[in-house]
Amino acid sequence: MAIIGIQLDRNNPPFTAEDFVFWMPQFANFIQTEQGQTYFTKIYALANNKIFKSVFGSDWELAMSYAIAHYLTLIAQQLQAPAGDTLQGIAGGATHGVLSSMSIGDFSKSYELDKTMVQDEDALFWNQTAYGAALMALLKTKGVATIMVVTSNPIPGAS
Repeated sequence: MAIIGIQLDRNNPPFTAEDFVFWMPQFANFIQTEQGQTYFTKIYALANNKIFKSVFGSDWELAMSYAIAHYLTLIAQQLQAPAGDTLQGIAGGATHGVLSSMSIGDFSKSYELDKTMVQDEDALFWNQTAYGAALMALLKTKGVATIMVVTSNPIPGAS
């Protein structure tokens, strides 16, 4: 018996900090710093294992840029989070989700944690930033084939 599926090409062409800044010029000053280069190098390795040219085609550089900007934004949000030497101090007030209501008198707000821009469960992580939401919207424009065929005979020449 053999299972035949569409193979995903996980080999991407090179992508540089200059490519990223072309699509995300708002990050140019940061990426030029030593810290920015360190962040880019680490996040590029992560994004390059998730965002494939074989899926995004001519939009691949934009998709890579969205992914890198998403991770940079998550890091920036963490830098703004409360800090301290206790878990309560560190985690205090760190609620994320879609703001569903807000009042001004006696200020209050509420979040719907199950709401996202793209309703797929796969999008929950990406919808934490505008860049991730844009990446998910871009992915929705791509026809990602997921067909599998099971045969009763082995494939000749396959091992």
